[in-house]
Amino acid sequence: MRIFEGLQEVPAAFGPVAVAMGNYDGVHLGHARILSDLVRESREQGISSCLLTFHPHPLQVLAPERAPAMLQTLRDRLEAVRRLGVDSTVVVPFTREFAAVDASTFVAEILVRRLACANLFVGPDVRFGRARGGSLADLQQAADAGQFRLTVTRTVEVDGERVSSSGIRRLVLAGDVARAARHLGRPYVVTGRVVSGAGRGRGMGFPTANVMPDMTTRLAEGIYAVLAETAEGCHPAAVHVGPIPTFGVERPVVEAHLLDFEGDLVGTHLRLHFLDRLREVRAFPDVAALREAIAVDVARTRAICRDRG
Repeated sequence: MRIFEGLQEVPAAFGPVAVAMGNYDGVHLGHARILSDLVRESREQGISSCLLTFHPHPLQVLAPERAPAMLQTLRDRLEAVRRLGVDSTVVVPFTREFAAVDASTFVAEILVRRLACANLFVGPDVRFGRARGGSLADLQQAADAGQFRLTVTRTVEVDGERVSSSGIRRLVLAGDVARAARHLGRPYVVTGRVVSGAGRGRGMGFPTANVMPDMTTRLAEGIYAVLAETAEGCHPAAVHVGPIPTFGVERPVVEAHLLDFEGDLVGTHLRLHFLDRLREVRAFPDVAALREAIAVDVARTRAICRDRG
């Protein structure tokens, strides 16, 4: 997949192309349906497929205090799009200047003139342009005027609920990673670099990798069953997210105990695929009680990973 970092990198002879547009955080099942339709129909028409996306999230620029914690890093988002077969992605830096572009200019100057969009793929709740003033009706008007063909992909529902990035964020915030995975079509993932820790886990017989996440996450505090992906492969892991009250550690940490693993992970990157939440974080009366609880967490993690492997 070819990646253009801004509209200025798009070559003059780029189109005609089939285009999908949006933030696409999470690349969930709803996004996957749109992109699958995009790829299939573009190939049938003999033209290339393109995702027009934006970074950072608009609220991070316009109202940082209300900005959501993202579900993916940009790198992971682009990789998920690539796996769906999209030919190119244009990543537009979202700035206040870009936010000021009105809906009609967005259609005429970006979609039609710059990208030479022949077929536009969107969901029914699409919004774009200044103050999110553009809607499906505006796109339909442009399509009726012959500017491009418009394809509206129906929404995806899981467990009777419409799949959306905001809905998945709420599930992650609640720690319901199993349900979030059903909406994403894959487990929720946290990536990060492993740094040196205090060695508390090793002292109890459960050595941990201390992970510094690559992005802010609002994953609920708790103990989780996870598949930890290393450069050598995947291992079941019991992961602690949050403070460690038994040891008086108040700041939140992410500590992963990889089952059946020996080696030094410091300095490497881990990808943690969250499968299920085992329990809440709690204070134990002593280290022995904590050790017993961890042993139960490890046994449950092994069973969950075996059943879902």
